[in-house]
Amino acid sequence: MKTEKHFSIKNFMASYFPSDLSKKGDEIVFLCLDENHTFPEERVQIHFYMIIAGLKGRCKIKAGSHEFLIKANSISIIPAATWIGMEKTAEAFEAQVILFDQDFLKKGLANHEILNDLLFINPHYPPTFPLKRKQVADFVYQFGKVAEEVSRQAAFGMEMIRLYLLQILYEYNRICEICLLNSDTTINRKFQIMHRFRKLVDEQFKTHKMVADYAQQLHISPKYLSECVAEHLGHSALKVIQNRILQEAEISLSYTEKSIKEISNELNFGSPAHFARFIQSHTGKTPTDFRKKP
Repeated sequence: MKTEKHFSIKNFMASYFPSDLSKKGDEIVFLCLDENHTFPEERVQIHFYMIIAGLKGRCKIKAGSHEFLIKANSISIIPAATWIGMEKTAEAFEAQVILFDQDFLKKGLANHEILNDLLFINPHYPPTFPLKRKQVADFVYQFGKVAEEVSRQAAFGMEMIRLYLLQILYEYNRICEICLLNSDTTINRKFQIMHRFRKLVDEQFKTHKMVADYAQQLHISPKYLSECVAEHLGHSALKVIQNRILQEAEISLSYTEKSIKEISNELNFGSPAHFARFIQSHTGKTPTDFRKKP
């Protein structure tokens, strides 16, 4: 019987890139692939995230239920817990790859819900998108800086890598939204609703805190709005609203001199006590905790 293979970053590197293992870490790895050095053809399950920037040629990859090409001028993200396999290619092929654990990024973020949003990869679509020339240049620069910091292992290097990874993830999500908004599919209608909902939340989260408030503006039922959001983001519409409020609250608490009462009033909570309960129930911290300097 064939043995199923499950890999952490360390085990994956030891099995398929042993010559590079000595200079790589357990949480973050930078690799260069070509036609002679690719991932295994056999299907293996990875327990880490993989970002692939296609630079030259093409190579077929299987990821979960999808089979697609890593092409020149493309960006792909393979989420953790995915079964992957990459076919050998005879043509010239080049790609840069970043492997990282989710916990590695969590160390640099107070609000893990934001990270969960960035790392959610919609299972309905192949997780790969074409890039324009300027986008290619941006990703090549960011990948290069990650590679530089991994190699240097200098002071604050891990913090710098986290910042570059967040830039890459935000840009990937932006490209994903643009591509899906311009696509012509049945699923696209739900995506457009989700996209319009998130824009409304950004504009109105201080005054509108209920899903029904937004559903009414979109002329749909709260239930259908929640279905659209859950399908594309992996969590509820209410969670989107709460996360946006949390993001604003944490910024105000951490980086402004406003009093807790002032912030509570700006976010339209009934009282500072109500605001404090909201913060603590979602983060495990009190508003005062965010004021404490590390």
